[in-house]
Parts: sequence; structure tokens; C-alpha cells
Amino acid sequence: MKRVIISWAIVLAVIGLGGFTGSQLLSESEKVLAKVGDKVITQKDLDEMVKGYESMRRGNPYNLQEKKELLNNLIKKALLVAEAEKEKMDEKPEFQVKLKLYKDELLAREFVTQKIEPLVTVKDEELEEIMRKNPNLIPKEMITYKEILVKTEKEAEGIYGDLKKGSDFSVVAAAKSLSQSRSKGGVVGPVARGSLPPPVEAIVFSLKEGEFSKPIKTEEGFQIVYLVSRKERSPQEIKVLEGKVREQILKLEKNKRTQALHEEK
Repeated sequence: MKRVIISWAIVLAVIGLGGFTGSQLLSESEKVLAKVGDKVITQKDLDEMVKGYESMRRGNPYNLQEKKELLNNLIKKALLVAEAEKEKMDEKPEFQVKLKLYKDELLAREFVTQKIEPLVTVKDEELEEIMRKNPNLIPKEMITYKEILVKTEKEAEGIYGDLKKGSDFSVVAAAKSLSQSRSKGGVVGPVARGSLPPPVEAIVFSLKEGEFSKPIKTEEGFQIVYLVSRKERSPQEIKVLEGKVREQILKLEKNKRTQALHEEK
């Protein structure tokens, strides 16, 4: 391990890592950024690493300092690989088995990427049709409600009677509800259509603000709901949401069609 530490110090001294500028990092792809023994790390190596990780950052690009850190990681890995090769770990049978499995997996992914995915298309009119048939994908209305959940119908009817006499819904929810929302006085939301069990959703969305329901039978027991507020989304909010939903539908459709072609092959 002492050899690794010494080599690392030499590498840093040779490449002058702290002195990189933006133009140096973004120069031609084959420019050598570092050397570890007889191995070189090029701008192309760094660009490929950045490209792979950026897909997990949802489009947020790496800044210069982050690219330097990725380059540091490439250098550290190269040093470990050099030490492993000195120990001839790459020649051991168990490593060769792992290498073959990884190669097969990589080749399969490459075939899908290069030969199947380019054949997959989703037309704009197809996306529009999917969105038209599923209007709840873009909920235009959000509600906040309170709930009280109990095990038996008898207990639910008793609580309903107390509420009709003026008992505070939040106080009763905190004292008697079995739902996790009891810690917040029974408050749930905001939520959109399609996110609640059908029996509950049908009733809670039909209430007026300030109204509560009769006991509703559910899989978990008996539930009483109280509508706190109802909010309509603005046109701007709907437009932003439409864009996000369209992206998700496109991704799902491409994955589904890619899988179907994959199975056919």
C-alpha cells in the first residue's frame, strides 16, 4: 500500500491537478490529462465518465471543480488497477468468470442500445391519445382533507354521532384514529384524483369544504373524511405538469416498445 501512496504523490506532482483551467478540461478528446505508469487518462475518458453520471443528475451539468474530482477518481482507480495487475489478480479463474459475465451483460446492453432502441419511435399523436384517454394523469384539482379510521362500524357510527353534535374532528382523529395521519390531527394532502382508494375518493371529492362524510367501509376498516380545502391548479402549473407527464409517458412507451422488440429478437 505504501507504493500506492508514493505513486499518487508522483502523479499529482507530474500533472499539476490543481492548475487545470476550464479550457484545458474542455480541450480535444485525446488530450492526456494524467499518466499512471504506462497508462494514460485522456479527456475522452473523463468526458465518458461525466456523461455516464450526468444521466443520474437529471440534466444538471458538472462544474469545473466536480470534473476535477471525477478526474481524481479516475486516477485513484488507475492506481488500484495497477496494483491489482502487479498481484496478477486479473489472471485468476474466479476473476475471469466475473469478466465474462460482465462482458456478456455489456454486449447485450450495447446491442439493445445500437440495434433496437433506434428502431423505437413514439409519435406525438400517440402521446396525445394516451394523455386524452388518461385525463387524471394531469390533475387540475387538489384537495386537502382530514380522516378518522377505526376498525368497527359500531365505533365509526359512534364517532359520526359525536361529530354531528359538534366534536372537533382533529381532536377526535388524534385520540381515536388508527391512521398515521392522527399525529397531524388527521390531515392528509394535498392529493389529486387517482391517489386514493376508490370508495374514499368518490366521497371526499364530492364534499363541500367544511363537510364530513358518513362512515365509509374500506379494506382497513371504517373511515370518516372531512374536506378541508379544494384548490384549482393555475394554467401555468398545468402546462408545466403536462410537460413532465409527457416526458414520463414517452420514456415508459419507449421502454415498453424496446422490451417488445427485445423479446422478438
